[in-house]
Amino acid sequence: MTPKPVALPPDVARWLRSGVALVTALILLQLLWELVLAPVRPGGSWLALKALPLALAWPGLARGSPRARFVVLLLLLPYFAEAMTRAVAE
Repeated sequence: MTPKPVALPPDVARWLRSGVALVTALILLQLLWELVLAPVRPGGSWLALKALPLALAWPGLARGSPRARFVVLLLLLPYFAEAMTRAVAE
């Protein structure tokens, strides 16, 4: 038996849509950064695979799954730490 979808208030639905859009932009930025803009090695590197965990959580996030939102929330801290490390180092 599948649960019935719950109608969300418009402001909550808007925040969920913007969260999905921002995670999509982060995935694309990571791929673009590691393959084209500033790869560690010329021609791209395997570090582009770091976008994979977010890409795997993306379908659940697009469905509005609370578990997927929690997973993405936990994943954002290491991505932020890595971005700050590379910003200081480069």
